[in-house]
Amino acid sequence: MQEPDSTGNWMGNSIPIGRFAGFPVAVNWSVLVMLVLFAWSLASATLPAQAPGYGAGVYWIAGLAGALLLIASVLLHELMHAVVARADGIKVLGLTLWIFGGVASFADEPRTARSDFRVAAAGPATSLGLAAVFAGITFAVRAIAPVPILTATGEWLAGVNLVLGVFNLLPGAPLDGGRILRAFLWHRRGDRVKAAIGATRAGLVLAGLLVALGLLGIVRGGVIGGVWSILIGWFLYTAARQEESQVRIRATLDRLRVRDVMNAAPQTAPGWLSVQAFIEQNGAARLQAVYPVIGFDGRVDGIVTRDRLLAVPPGQGSQIRVVDIALPAARTPSAIVDEPLTVVYKRLLQDESDANRTMIVFDGQRFAGLLTVSDIASVAGLRSRHVARR
Repeated sequence: MQEPDSTGNWMGNSIPIGRFAGFPVAVNWSVLVMLVLFAWSLASATLPAQAPGYGAGVYWIAGLAGALLLIASVLLHELMHAVVARADGIKVLGLTLWIFGGVASFADEPRTARSDFRVAAAGPATSLGLAAVFAGITFAVRAIAPVPILTATGEWLAGVNLVLGVFNLLPGAPLDGGRILRAFLWHRRGDRVKAAIGATRAGLVLAGLLVALGLLGIVRGGVIGGVWSILIGWFLYTAARQEESQVRIRATLDRLRVRDVMNAAPQTAPGWLSVQAFIEQNGAARLQAVYPVIGFDGRVDGIVTRDRLLAVPPGQGSQIRVVDIALPAARTPSAIVDEPLTVVYKRLLQDESDANRTMIVFDGQRFAGLLTVSDIASVAGLRSRHVARR
């Protein structure tokens, strides 16, 4: 799968393991569960049935090897999404592997329907290609020097990659097939937002079908398969709902400028005041999350957060000025009042500073206000709900 990242935090709780083809890769702890489940399934059931006569240790070695090659196949699937995206000028945040496969996270959206199709199709094409490669290797091994456990493992890898490729082509977001559907609708209708919403609606229908099939499977005695179908269906349903919400919010933000959302009259902090005096004037319990720090000349010297103010030891607060603990303006992200909100939002979310994800807003050279993530989220949420009701 591949998805735009709306939070700037593509790894979440995953562990970074390095870079592949120049892209940072992280692994969620659930991959270990996937590794153990597939290795156990191969070693205890699939391989003994298809290649009898080996010892338990051999089955487990082959099972672990098969499971690791499957994880490598999923990684290659996601890498191809990222490679094609990079070739199309889309910034790739990174790749994450987890129990349901993998996700390639992008900072930007494809600019055209053609690019959208190319990026989406790269993953399933890779999985189908891997299925053909494993099938070809298996055929060659069987013809040259038959080793049942190797051919059984190769057949399993070919089959799983085939299933992975076909499943990802199902027409519903967030699957790759949903992206392909979005690209088709975008090309045909010329409206990316409506195309994206159509793809997420198809994803909701697909999720419902998977849950229904899972329940039917459980009733017929296929408990394990039924439970997996329900879990996958529930994941797709949740992801499709979240994506539809993000699409509506982005559509809302596309129509707004920074001046429409910013706080044009924020309370300021005089940089020359001591921290103790400023806290006494405002009350520790009533401090704002963030303040622009103003100098004698009326210019913004930086930003100071409530946490920084309260972190100053009480005995030192009278000797330390507010400006001394402020994040300097040169290190604080800034925006212009007429910038598109979507552009600024991405920049704001990717900021690594401790400025509470806050931007100083200027009108030319003049300080015009502050913009925070919560300001944008609040306005986007209200307006998107209004759009949804219409």
